[in-house]
Amino acid sequence: MISNEMKQQIVHYAAQFEEEYLLQPDGQKHHEAYSTEREEVSKYWDEIKKAKKAGKSITDMVLRKLLPYTNTRYNREMGNRISIAPGVIKDIRKWFEGAGWQESDNWDKVALAIFDLTYDLIEKEDLGSLAKFEQMPESKGFKSGLLSPTFYFLNERFRLINAKTVNTLNFIADKTVIGRDLTNYGEHIKTIDLILDELSIPLFDEYDNFDAFCHWMCDKRLGGYARYEKPSDEFIEEPAIGEERFEESEPSGHWEAIYYIVKTGNLLGYKTYVSDPSKIAFDEKLGNLATIKEVPQLLRNASEIKRVDAIWYKSQPPFFLFEVEDGGTMREALHRLYNAMAFDARFIVVCPPKNRKKFEKWVSTQPFLEFRDRYQYRTYSELFEFYKTVRSFIAMRQRFLNVPKHIKSH
Repeated sequence: MISNEMKQQIVHYAAQFEEEYLLQPDGQKHHEAYSTEREEVSKYWDEIKKAKKAGKSITDMVLRKLLPYTNTRYNREMGNRISIAPGVIKDIRKWFEGAGWQESDNWDKVALAIFDLTYDLIEKEDLGSLAKFEQMPESKGFKSGLLSPTFYFLNERFRLINAKTVNTLNFIADKTVIGRDLTNYGEHIKTIDLILDELSIPLFDEYDNFDAFCHWMCDKRLGGYARYEKPSDEFIEEPAIGEERFEESEPSGHWEAIYYIVKTGNLLGYKTYVSDPSKIAFDEKLGNLATIKEVPQLLRNASEIKRVDAIWYKSQPPFFLFEVEDGGTMREALHRLYNAMAFDARFIVVCPPKNRKKFEKWVSTQPFLEFRDRYQYRTYSELFEFYKTVRSFIAMRQRFLNVPKHIKSH
């Protein structure tokens, strides 16, 4: 499965990893964190089983303690389990609901499905439960990166598999040999063990060391040899152990969406305005991100223009006006935008996927219907992808042309 040239290369990388990372203070902290988390997860699992047996609700316990969270102030304050292999950056409910994967009233079923899967796998070693789980609607959005850290810390036989594992193993094999789906999780475990046997590197006899090696191979600040330019959507580059992590992630609510609208506008060289500069998203005040405090003079005659969530402005139109609609009245949002119809402006309504029908309903009525081409519907996911694309383009443009980071406003 592995070429002789690659084996020699990995032996070299393993020696470099051990000398430059594993035996150094940061690497030692990383290694110790596995034992700590193993104890924590075992304790949480026992508590959850007892609560389930006693007929108590286990929803919050499953979501906060069985899933692996990034080391952020929010997650620590919420009592979420901080993991050496994080897969959740913030509130799991807001994330999944914003992505359209789950409904707000379905979390009891989701938590029960995760509990049942974990119980069948850990207590019964029933690998067939993985395929059954992945066929359930409650499984949407859950892959091995979110669940295998729990399986692994309860039983090391069930290997920890997330994007860094996938990237490293596929790099070693020089082809795709494992993925993040749960149905084939058992086969992926066998593939990992076969590759480790073929490598025959004593350091990797302890899987904690190999997982740390995968981290080192995918972290651009460390080895970085297996890091792809465009990492998979589940990849989260872990901070050094004990270091707090802020990770830009898909917006899950109103103010987080406005955060990305403003940041994208700034990158594109627009002057940016927000209607409520006091709100905070990702620990930043929106007013500190926006470049202007008042609506531009040219637009001020439009009724209610100050209440429009965000505006991109340049001296030459078109201008872009944004409304984020995640729980209010869609018609009112469309009408605030309609008030600027006299200007050469485009109106973008950003919503969770579940609000699309509401948008289509109202935009097909008067007075909006006559100007339907001015209105655009975009999801949180589309906004985030656009932001990442713009950010990458600006960075590449800066490197290639040696020009300032921000495109100059006209």
